[in-house]
Amino acid sequence: MKSRIAIIILVIGLLVVAAYNACKKNPTNGQTGKADPPFQGIVSPDAQVEDITPGNYGGTLILATPYNPKSFNPVTALETSSLWIIGETVYKSLTGYDNYLQKDVPGLASSWDNTPDGLTWTLHLRKGVQWSDGEPFTADDVIFTLQATFDPQVPCPNRDLLLNSDGSAPEYKKIDDYTVELRFKETNPYLIGALNQVYLAPKHKYEAALKAGEFNKILSVSTDPKDVVGLGPYRLESYVADQRVVLVRNPYYWKIDKDHKRLPYFDKVIFLIVPNNNTWALRMINGEIAMHQQIFPENVESIKRGEEKGGYKVHSLGISTSVNYLVFNQDTLKDEQGKPYVDPVKLSWFRDKRFRQAVSYAIDRDGMIRTALGGNGVPVYGLDTAANKIWYTDQTQKYPYDPERAKALLREMGIWDRSGDGIAQDGGGHRVTFNLLTNANNNVKLNMGTTIKDNLKKVGIDVNFQPIDFNQLQAKLFTTRDFDAVIGTWQASVPPDPVGSRNIIMPSGVSYVAFPEQKEPSTDWERKLTEYMNLCSTTLDLATRQKYYWEAMKIWSENLPEIDLIAPDYFVAAKDNIGNFKPSTLANFTYWNIDQLYFKK
Repeated sequence: MKSRIAIIILVIGLLVVAAYNACKKNPTNGQTGKADPPFQGIVSPDAQVEDITPGNYGGTLILATPYNPKSFNPVTALETSSLWIIGETVYKSLTGYDNYLQKDVPGLASSWDNTPDGLTWTLHLRKGVQWSDGEPFTADDVIFTLQATFDPQVPCPNRDLLLNSDGSAPEYKKIDDYTVELRFKETNPYLIGALNQVYLAPKHKYEAALKAGEFNKILSVSTDPKDVVGLGPYRLESYVADQRVVLVRNPYYWKIDKDHKRLPYFDKVIFLIVPNNNTWALRMINGEIAMHQQIFPENVESIKRGEEKGGYKVHSLGISTSVNYLVFNQDTLKDEQGKPYVDPVKLSWFRDKRFRQAVSYAIDRDGMIRTALGGNGVPVYGLDTAANKIWYTDQTQKYPYDPERAKALLREMGIWDRSGDGIAQDGGGHRVTFNLLTNANNNVKLNMGTTIKDNLKKVGIDVNFQPIDFNQLQAKLFTTRDFDAVIGTWQASVPPDPVGSRNIIMPSGVSYVAFPEQKEPSTDWERKLTEYMNLCSTTLDLATRQKYYWEAMKIWSENLPEIDLIAPDYFVAAKDNIGNFKPSTLANFTYWNIDQLYFKK
């Protein structure tokens, strides 16, 4: 009898192990034909109908992301570590963007119109829409979101996109429960695109915090998931730092397919926190994730080799829209203790255009592409790559690898190797050395840092390369400002219009990393840069806008508020059984249309 029981227990144990291994090989669980959790409420008669292949309900989509989110706040979230998890999944905006067709589409605003002069815009909201907690969505929520966006005490990274050129907010008002009007002092050609980047927040949930001046403190990553309320296809179920973020279907979501089936199709979405690039690649190869939205150069071939066995495919999307750059801290301000953000001696170097140009000439971009990108990339000298069909210009100042030209520029500044030890000194006898930071878990940037260190040593500049944690790096860039130089990456805005990058390009912007949030431009060239960007932002005619922007980029590439270096080719991977898969070089790459994706039978 005991032997029979032991055999039964053994068999059960083997079945459990087999089931576990099956789940590990196919963690997505597959479609079931049934929405679980189920939808609630009624379908709005004003629901947005998506012209897509109708899909199947069920299953869990498992993805990976390299960083812990830093915030769940839709208004203040700045870092990609947060936005790649909550943007378009938990939160939605008034307008949308089709990454595949590259055009504006309706969102929570079903339509809009404007006066011929482009100064007044009227937004018509969808009726019968509910927040993820079941409360109705109305114009009051839009007005509340705009109030939070324009509140000077709220650090909103996208505020600049909606401001008049003098820095003032547009006038806005509620016409009725489903109509909102905005009035600008000058034409705003980018308004529809800008609204796509302003995620809506519910008045009934967060108004008290805004009135109390506490809006910045709400929706931290320690927030109870029940208090994270949005209009996206999913809502937050749980978050465990360094492990995962779990999203579950929003039962009140307001989109349907052409068969009038409610979206989304997946029951859940899980983001695994996988900080190591090689581990991320192995998760794809081993079938532990269904998509890889950011394959790093060193992993492309190994992931390709596993395509047939793994039931997935690697997709090459061509040159990406992201640019890797080097930036020096040119901030002239001081911290709360009165200490300068930057050592005054270093600041004198960093703010000299000749120093920045010398560094640009000293960097071997082609060599960097070989070592950091495995040969899969191109050198860049401005904010855009050729993947941006409308706004890219080749008429920028170029910096071919030329160490002798770099040395000549440094000598004009009085910098050269006076002691013969290989390290240059300035006119005051100070050794020319600086600390260079980047995020430690990114092999591309680690290789870039090594190349920069080696290249600059050849022209007498000593670089102390210090990779650190990503969120720590973000804090240094945007909060404490205690850094010398940083290797970073910009991803094109969605849509990829330069006005969408005003906060990066303009000295008044919060993401103008060299010297952010300037009350007035600190140099003449920054003033000219601002003037051209303002003209580009207040003109309707596309050809004229392009002319203004390309002039701004000439100034940018000559004066180098950041030194743009290389852009990678973009590769993604996805399981063969994912329907409505339309990858893009624009964020969120493989899952920008996550509410449309499903598992095929």
